[in-house]
Amino acid sequence: MVHREVGISSVSELGQMIRAVRKESGLTQRDAAALCNVSLPFLNGLEQGKATAQIGKVLSVCNRFGIGVRLRLPGETA
Repeated sequence: MVHREVGISSVSELGQMIRAVRKESGLTQRDAAALCNVSLPFLNGLEQGKATAQIGKVLSVCNRFGIGVRLRLPGETA
């Protein structure tokens, strides 16, 4: 598996990334939602870039698709 690292700065960019990885996996939104244990409307909204306070669900979807979430703290270098 090839690891790619991309920076995201908005919910919209995160949604685009999740959609791309889901499609690369050959999954429909319905199948992906079931696999990630989230509702179809939630996954659809996430892919559409709608803001959500349900960070636990967002992280669950990311983890299921092998998308690691890293934070760069102030003062740290790349």
